[in-house]
Amino acid sequence: MAQQIARSLVASGVREVVLAPGSRSAPLVYALAPLAEAGVIRTHIRLDERDAGFLALGLARGLRVRGSESPVALVTTSGSAVANLHPAVLEAAYGHLPLIALTADRPAPLRGTGANQTIDDQAHVLSDVRARFDVPAGDAVTTDDVEDAVAEAVARSMGTAEGGSTPSLPGPVQLNVQFDTPLVPTADELEAWTSEIAEFAGADPGHGDSSVARADALPPADPSAGNPTVDVTLTEGTVIVAGDAGGHAADTLRALAEEHSLPVLAEPSSPLAFGAQDSATFVPAHARVLTDHPELAGAIRTVIVHGKPTLTRPVAALLADTSVSVKRVPDDIDAHPLTVTGEQRDGGAWVRDWVEAGNAAVGAVRDAQSAQTARAITEHLAAQDITLFAASSNTIRYLSEAVDVRARVHASRGLAGIDGLVSTATGLSLGLGEPVVLLIGDVAMLHDVGGLLTPSAEESGAVTIVVLNDDGGAIFSGLEHSQPHVAPYLERYFTVPHGRGFGDLAAAYGWEHTQVNDLPAFEEALSGTLGPADVTRRIIEVRLG
Repeated sequence: MAQQIARSLVASGVREVVLAPGSRSAPLVYALAPLAEAGVIRTHIRLDERDAGFLALGLARGLRVRGSESPVALVTTSGSAVANLHPAVLEAAYGHLPLIALTADRPAPLRGTGANQTIDDQAHVLSDVRARFDVPAGDAVTTDDVEDAVAEAVARSMGTAEGGSTPSLPGPVQLNVQFDTPLVPTADELEAWTSEIAEFAGADPGHGDSSVARADALPPADPSAGNPTVDVTLTEGTVIVAGDAGGHAADTLRALAEEHSLPVLAEPSSPLAFGAQDSATFVPAHARVLTDHPELAGAIRTVIVHGKPTLTRPVAALLADTSVSVKRVPDDIDAHPLTVTGEQRDGGAWVRDWVEAGNAAVGAVRDAQSAQTARAITEHLAAQDITLFAASSNTIRYLSEAVDVRARVHASRGLAGIDGLVSTATGLSLGLGEPVVLLIGDVAMLHDVGGLLTPSAEESGAVTIVVLNDDGGAIFSGLEHSQPHVAPYLERYFTVPHGRGFGDLAAAYGWEHTQVNDLPAFEEALSGTLGPADVTRRIIEVRLG
């Protein structure tokens, strides 16, 4: 059965597989490892299932950006190992990224008996999946059953499954597979499998009688095939609000905004924020404009929403306003035909007022906070020609007020958690095949210390981590928790100072480490990082305060 699962994954276009070691999942290892050795797929091993899950998440995003979107398969053993995938699975669900969790299980008769590492209903451990399958062990399942289950799992993960009243979004799928002993193939079985792969790998694409179909031999899909037309109606007071779209582009909306003079209120990881310095429609510091300019905010009548804008409360309030017409367009808007009706009578003045208000807001912030090293470093990174992965919390908020955005900004905004970000950035680097700079706070960094560990035989990616270390969760100091009557609880229960630096951790995990205290020292350290070098894993720690 494991070999048929492997055949079906490859036939469905899966090329990346992340595995965490375990005994019950061994049949999948012996089926997938020979495919990796033959260059048919690429495998990545991580010791911890939680980090494996986030690595897969970053890989999925990188593949999409690169134009090679396909689900990333994620293999674990049974028991609590499956539960450790849950944070990454949730982010994939709400960030619309395709993952297939291949969770090995013990045979169903062992459920409810107290058997070792056996969850009574393991196929339902992971919530918020697009679909779940529980494949039984033994002769109860046929080759066709396995092939059909894998094909449907891939389609559900990609959001391309047929049927249903509404279009499905990409996301995670759980394929729970029961394996009985023996868990290791015989020498003859393994030799037959490797021979089949060798014949297939040496054959011309699409030729030979192997039941394995090479992924790169599949015909390319038409990105707009079967996609419905998106209808947009413009009115007076139309704006575009854009959030993270999971790596999808939005050139269609960029052109729409320029042609019709629509203010663009884009979060940093929205594709519409890229190249902001060259845009006549991008509104910097748009959350401040919504708050400080009620004459503009109150004039909004129509909002075109792309991606998942979740960063600020003013935008959330705008989208919840029942007097405003909200039109949500698909994340993959460039794959849909777009029809536009209506117009604004004086769009030029409308967009000009928004942009001028945004520029004034940015100027006021800089005048008041020009000494803030964290903000200066964040804006410096935004202006570089780099791939930048931004953590949640203060880092992404600093970016939201940058004007010169030349970096290609990514973030995990599905649930906007601070866990697994080192692993996600590493996966993004591996998926893109290029260096990534991770901008992260100290608390988020501590949440994913395990992500610093790459097993000796594995690809590590090319990642530079910039840690803004202010000794705790400083973001809470800027929220309502700093009000005088609750301030005594702020430090112990919210900001939680830890008193730690990252030099020793970097040395323990094999990362180069540099500590800086100001922008000039940071610029010097970063310039060495971005130039040609043999070191691909660096931590630049910025000590704040």
